Amino acid sequence: TLDDLPEIAKLHAECFSDAWGLEFLGKVLAQPGSFSAIAADEGRPAGFVIARAHAGEAEILSLGVRPSSRRQSLGTALVRTAVDQAFQLGSGEVFLEVGVENAGARELYGRLGFREVGRWPTYYGSGADALTLRYSSRDRAGTGVQEPQTGLEWGGK
Repeated sequence: TLDDLPEIAKLHAECFSDAWGLEFLGKVLAQPGSFSAIAADEGRPAGFVIARAHAGEAEILSLGVRPSSRRQSLGTALVRTAVDQAFQLGSGEVFLEVGVENAGARELYGRLGFREVGRWPTYYGSGADALTLRYSSRDRAGTGVQEPQTGLEWGGK
């Protein structure tokens, strides 16, 4: 929610060198269908996901976990929770973009059942390409996406 905005902005800045500013994040979260979640590590906000659902599809717009809290399955939990929320909002597919060079994220998404469906040349400001990945409700069985989540706080409309 917009109430989570300061914490999400702080986490975004810790996770990305080209972090989205508070004003931009506010505009994203104010859009119809936008939702977010925050994951905690030892009671302290440690990760976030921002997504948007519209017209039967959803997109994970940004996902980040504080560097000191990585490799504890928080990213997995956040993605699973975002997919669950998207499906509850009527989406049949969830899309996202990931940097071609981001091997860790690509492995995570692949393990969760996301599949490559496209490529965006020079997508990032650095000039790096991005892959478009898709997760479909038809592929849901066997990925673990349906597992219930704990320790996550939802924000949304």
